[in-house]
Parts: sequence; C-alpha cells; structure tokens
Amino acid sequence: MLARLDAIPGIASTRVDSSGRFFWLSLVEGADAARATALATEVLGADASSLPAAPAAAQLAAHPRGDPWLTASEVMTLSFVESRLLSVRLAGEVQRQAGATSEQGEAIAEAIRLELFASMERVHAEGGRPSSGWIYREWPAIAAAAVERCAGQIPPGLRARLAELLPAALTH
Repeated sequence: MLARLDAIPGIASTRVDSSGRFFWLSLVEGADAARATALATEVLGADASSLPAAPAAAQLAAHPRGDPWLTASEVMTLSFVESRLLSVRLAGEVQRQAGATSEQGEAIAEAIRLELFASMERVHAEGGRPSSGWIYREWPAIAAAAVERCAGQIPPGLRARLAELLPAALTH
C-alpha cells in the first residue's frame, strides 16, 4: 500500500501507524495537495478520508517520543513481529486445549510462524490489503498449512486435534 502511495505524483514520502489505520503523507514542495490527496484516497479505498488539521496533529503528536510511523521498508518488520507474537499466542492456546507437551507446542508455534511469515511476505509483495481483516479470511488455509508442516513432529492423533482447534484459534 505504501509503495503505491509513494508512486503518486506530488507525494514525497509516506508512513503508516502501527495499527495500519492512519497514513502520514508528506508532499513535495509546490505539489498540488488536492490532487495528491484525491489520488491517495483512490489508492486507499472509498472509506478513506483526510483528517482535519487538529486530529491529524493529535495522531502525530507522540511520534517524536517514539510512536512508530513506519515507512514501506519498515512495515515488513512490523509484520514479522506481529507474526511471531501471534504464533506464540495461538500455539499456546491450542497446546493447552489439545494437551500437547511443551516440545510439541514449540513445534506448533514454529509451524504457525513459518506459515504466517510466508503469508505476510506474499501479501506485502502483492501490495498489501485495504484492511487487516484479510488475515481472518485466509486464516483457515494458513492454519491447515501449519498443521501439515507439523506432520513429522507430532503424533497423528494430536495432529488431528490440532486440525480441529487451530482454524478457530484466531477468532478467540
């Protein structure tokens, strides 16, 4: 998404907040702000709009104190961090529900991490998604791939239980 925004005539640089909800667009001096904004709104989708000055300033106020506003190259880093955290959380939940050992839980977490990394890299390479909700639509396939990845590391009975639990784990 940021790469598409960066390509708009008149835009000097773009950043996104860590939630993916707010975009910070800096314009080239002398750029037609109305045109750049209209083109950016097209890229972001029908629900996108510009914030008035005061709410925009409020969104950016914490940036000097460390609130990360990420460039296109930094967004992948955030996706990797999110994937690692999500893999640990989901593996812990299904490990508990399935009665898996710690070692099996680690294998599950690693399988989820690898599948999430692959999915994140694919989505970023495709230019992103207009909403973070894509993960919920694609999660059943990601979960199935993670279960398959565990085939040699966990017993068949546990793998079957994992195949039942993991697709629903993201909704909790």
